[in-house]
Amino acid sequence: MVSLNPLNAALQQLLLGSAVRQNHALEHATIVLLSRKFPEVRFSGVSSALGFVVFGNVPTEEVLPAAEEALHLLRTTQPELAIHERCGTNLAVAGLLSGLSAMTVARMRRPFNTFNNVVLATTAALVLARPLGLTVQRYLTTQTPSPSMRITGVRRFEVLGTPAHFVSTENPEAARLFSW
Repeated sequence: MVSLNPLNAALQQLLLGSAVRQNHALEHATIVLLSRKFPEVRFSGVSSALGFVVFGNVPTEEVLPAAEEALHLLRTTQPELAIHERCGTNLAVAGLLSGLSAMTVARMRRPFNTFNNVVLATTAALVLARPLGLTVQRYLTTQTPSPSMRITGVRRFEVLGTPAHFVSTENPEAARLFSW
């Protein structure tokens, strides 16, 4: 069993290492499969170097099979399951582009720094953010899980009354800090 030491796990998290990116892809694919089986449940998730959390009120025994199927599909026929339209990466890209566009227009000289132009620039940034966010996911924040990655377990817990499931993973290839 190869596990990440705490320092390596923290650095992987901060530097968006391959362990985090592979778990992020697996989190997305798992949520897609769970959403298909439980369309009435609203899911969300968060990934780390050690695994990922799925928030959603579903039986814990349903999470492991979904995660295992997701892992198989990502590696074989459906690697696109790694990209999710409602990912936080998309929100981060939208926030960054909107803020930068608003700041840029606001710093321009008259007559360009008007309120209308700030609104126009941020709206254009939001339109561009969607495809750019998906691209950032594809090339920066997710990665197809390596052949050595495996799921080691699922544990249920609650966060402020919300059911959550931690899916732990082990990934010897990603155990090195810079395995990009």
